[in-house]
Amino acid sequence: MQTLQALITREAPGSPVGTYVTGSSCDGGLRPASDLDILLITRVSLQASERRILVDHLLGHSGRRATKQPGRPVELTSLVLGDVKPWRYPAMRDFLYGEWRRADYEAGHLPCREADPNLPVILTVAREHSSVLMGPPLAELTDLVPREHLTQSMFDVLPSLLDDLVGDERNVLLTLARILYTLRTGVIAPKDVAAADVRSTLAPAHAQLLDFAAQAYRGELHDDWTELGSEASAVASALTDRITALRPRRVEGAEH
Repeated sequence: MQTLQALITREAPGSPVGTYVTGSSCDGGLRPASDLDILLITRVSLQASERRILVDHLLGHSGRRATKQPGRPVELTSLVLGDVKPWRYPAMRDFLYGEWRRADYEAGHLPCREADPNLPVILTVAREHSSVLMGPPLAELTDLVPREHLTQSMFDVLPSLLDDLVGDERNVLLTLARILYTLRTGVIAPKDVAAADVRSTLAPAHAQLLDFAAQAYRGELHDDWTELGSEASAVASALTDRITALRPRRVEGAEH
């Protein structure tokens, strides 16, 4: 984290306004398998050269496959301030680095600017639970995400989330559990907390696999999903069915 912030300070990609630690490190504590979530707010969109600098640094320092200094996996999200203030939905994400996309980065691909239906969740959690590395408090810098946009985003993110199931089974199943928990309770909880609550709604075999994912998330066991593809798909389908059953007939205020 220190080396990444030093890089951001030195290179000033996009004219940074603020840098924040978010996610489980600020809400319930980092689990052994948790990513370190960093949110960067900039004045302008990153140039290609700046994207390359960030990607090269993270390839060298993020996760166990890092080429220079292996460490905790980093998920870096960068937003342009003008894209989220004033708030509107759907919102644009300017840059995203995550270890599940390492192969793409190593092949030369750079994270691009695109609409991201997960931003309402990211910003809502970050406004409530974040640590400032640089800049003003995030709640002073950004607008509150309306509840109807937060709800809508949880349905909109499903297709891309399910597309990532193969190769990212643990995270996808736990994220689906958290979506279901949030829709039922209105609370965005840590993923393993949500899974512990949601498991009671599942068939025993599905609940057991969700427990397996949560235990791996907490570092209690090593998870190998190589032979569990069909089982993971079945649990994902069961969770998705429960999520879609909660879809409002019409969500007011969301722009499409």
